[in-house]
Amino acid sequence: MRIIDFHAHLDDRWLHKPIPPASHMIAAMDRFGVDLACVYTIMGFYGDCPRRNDALLARCREHPDRLVPFVTVDPKEGSAAVDELERCLEFPEFRGIKFHPWLQAFASSMLRDAMTAILKVAARTRTPVLFHDGTPPYSTTFQIADLARWVPDAVILLGHAGSADYTDPAAQLIRDLPNLYGCFCGSRPGDLVHLVETAGADKILFGSDFDPGSWELLAERLDNTIEAGLAADDLEAVLWRNSDRLLRPRASLVTERAT
Repeated sequence: MRIIDFHAHLDDRWLHKPIPPASHMIAAMDRFGVDLACVYTIMGFYGDCPRRNDALLARCREHPDRLVPFVTVDPKEGSAAVDELERCLEFPEFRGIKFHPWLQAFASSMLRDAMTAILKVAARTRTPVLFHDGTPPYSTTFQIADLARWVPDAVILLGHAGSADYTDPAAQLIRDLPNLYGCFCGSRPGDLVHLVETAGADKILFGSDFDPGSWELLAERLDNTIEAGLAADDLEAVLWRNSDRLLRPRASLVTERAT
């Protein structure tokens, strides 16, 4: 079965902790049969987004058929963030956008003009936008869902589908907002069943949150997904079909690898 991991991280370090190179990520993906991983910066959440975006792009270019980079910008920078987003989206390799309001220390409601401008660029370029969610004060599931209401043409993803505390409202919000999706990333198998039953299998995507130094996370979260007991067609939708559909348009990398 094909697998796309819609939520992974690739960087050289997390603060003072070194992270192994991308080759370690590819080895873990090979070990567990993952075709593609959408990867986000880590250090870019703390600042210097342009340099971190360029570094992520360079790492992904070493494995162009396996790694898909997502842009990160800091909306506190206003128009400069929009400019950086548009610069990065000139590169076809960037096929999504990632925000971590908790680590980036912003509340979207306080940056409504900048966030609206960013989401309009995402809508125009058909680029999905994934937000870390499930942790107050900046990243509750309700706060992220509001963004889907601001720009209904933008594809918004709850990066943890509510995490542990917001799974039930996440399921309902994903069901009720046509442009809101959930990434099953870090929750329990029973939560996946609830998300699919409530929101529909076509609105939920698999993610692991792993990086090249934490292959165990990929194993655990794949196991939670595969062993949740979904119908075969629903499991396929979660593991790869929905991700393949939502990624910024480009020839399907999964299809390319399969032919």
